[in-house]
Amino acid sequence: MVNLIHSFIRSLHPIYPRLLVRMIMLDRSKIANAYASQSNILLKNNEGVSKAVDMDLTGSPLKDDCVVEAIEDISLNIRIDVANPWLMQEECHKGINVEKARAIICKEEFQSVDPEATGSIWILCNGADAEKTLMLQYDFSPGCFNRGIVTCQGIIPTFEVNTQSLMRQHLALITRSTTAQVETYIENTYQIKPHISVRCSWSSTAASPSLVDLTSCDVTLRQSFCLSSCNELTEDFMNQLRILTVIRNDIIAYKCIDNGDADGRNEALVYRCGYGIDVDELRENISKAVTEIAGFGVIDTTESGVECDIEAVVQRVKIRRLTDLTDKLWEILKRCSSYKDLKMAFTMLFKCAAHCNIVNTPTNKNRLAEIITEVANRRLAIPCLTGTEPLELLLEIGLEKLYKDYELIFDESKICSANDLKSKSLFDLRHNDENEAMPNVRKSLRNAVRPEVVAMRKTLLHNTAKGGNKFKDEDAVGFKNSNFDEMDTAERLAKLLQVHCALEHLLMIHVNLNLSNVYSEVCEQLLRKPPRFLENIDDSLVDEIEISLSAHDVREHLEGKDPHVRRVSMRSKNKFREVKSTFFYSMDNICPQIISECFQSEEKEISKESTYYSWLYRKIKTLH
Repeated sequence: MVNLIHSFIRSLHPIYPRLLVRMIMLDRSKIANAYASQSNILLKNNEGVSKAVDMDLTGSPLKDDCVVEAIEDISLNIRIDVANPWLMQEECHKGINVEKARAIICKEEFQSVDPEATGSIWILCNGADAEKTLMLQYDFSPGCFNRGIVTCQGIIPTFEVNTQSLMRQHLALITRSTTAQVETYIENTYQIKPHISVRCSWSSTAASPSLVDLTSCDVTLRQSFCLSSCNELTEDFMNQLRILTVIRNDIIAYKCIDNGDADGRNEALVYRCGYGIDVDELRENISKAVTEIAGFGVIDTTESGVECDIEAVVQRVKIRRLTDLTDKLWEILKRCSSYKDLKMAFTMLFKCAAHCNIVNTPTNKNRLAEIITEVANRRLAIPCLTGTEPLELLLEIGLEKLYKDYELIFDESKICSANDLKSKSLFDLRHNDENEAMPNVRKSLRNAVRPEVVAMRKTLLHNTAKGGNKFKDEDAVGFKNSNFDEMDTAERLAKLLQVHCALEHLLMIHVNLNLSNVYSEVCEQLLRKPPRFLENIDDSLVDEIEISLSAHDVREHLEGKDPHVRRVSMRSKNKFREVKSTFFYSMDNICPQIISECFQSEEKEISKESTYYSWLYRKIKTLH
């Protein structure tokens, strides 16, 4: 119930303060039948009908025996049930009589509260009085008497909302003999799509301010993106991000098992992200990737120099020909159906690198590229991967390949350069200084020719074998096959998720608003946000953003349209009192059904023209 009051107050307040909100005892009516689902009602009505009647298929297909009104009623109820944001327990609360609410506030025990108390008390009313009061508010403020009231104003056509009428209602509470200046704050929210809205706000001290201002207002674009609703073009990138997250979680789960439980550790080694690949096909694809000459063009372009929109760029990056060896290996190895197959695939790769003439030398800076290069140059023995090393190598090349995809999209679409994207990301932590990129690898290669260790070429096999602890000197430790860092991978995945969400928001802006001139500014604001660290990528996760835009950018899209929500706040004061009136208009009824009965009689008379549900929130501060 407190959530209900919070949500309703947020709608009325331009800026909702964090108050100590309390609730007076409310009358909980027995209204379960009123909220029974339509399907339950239909089942109850058909209890006496036999199955034979239900399966009766006799009759003419040209004759329609359905009652149109009944279908309309059912459709309406279904639509309301789907769009209803209120919980069942919230809708079961019914307000009390307004006289009883006022009596509670006026009690001596209520007035003699601790003078240092702060916050507000809201009392939900049933709206049965002449003014249709829905809420009463009492503020604990030392030195003054604050009270507020929320009333239902009914349903009105959109064209009847004007500042002259609102100004008269507001000034009615100010002493007529005093000319008080009125400060007006106006906020219009335009609903572009269910998940996209544009809010225009401005303030004025004019006697009759305009209700529409698309020239100098502050514009805020609000969007929400659910991970289960990816764009068709970006769905493959999100699937790769999910695979990388699962691989990382499996690595961490394996490392968390007690080292003494050898059986448990072996059972925990899993790879569960591939859909399977035949062994012969796997061997052929690896050999082809190693020996095939890499192409020169990263993205095939039909017309050189022609700038394409962001959708075209995403499509081209998605189907582009991969050139780097480790990028190709990511696409091949991720298809393995099990950990055993994945480990076997890496063995095939290393043997191929040792015995074949590598034409496509890897250019990416990751551990697998280093291993392939050193094995091909006969400076390193064929590694024997153990434990989570296959998963760690696959995770590293997958992270780099996916980041390169996003980098190409942002660079080719001219949203931001690759350097700008990298400077805002965490991916340049180990790639800036070549000398510091892989210190352990460089040391092992240097030590490979030292006299004291020349008789033995090191691999990780020596580290994990019995007696491997005798290599306590790090300079003498063999070649580390992988270098998994839990925090580093978490940062990279969080940044990749942030970049993907930024791409989704840009695509939404492109499809629904076509504001190509704001991409760079919007991208900069999105990438400036701190990334979210998640253990799992849940499809129900929603990424919400609020981006500031210029009024000039959205003027063409909003001109001539009625705002979905209007909020007009007027404030004025004299030496006796300060009055604030907030007029709230919405094309949707924001109240639960049980406390919005004041609208029911008017809803039957609604015409096809655009209409607003309207409320008035007045707050009066009496100065002592």
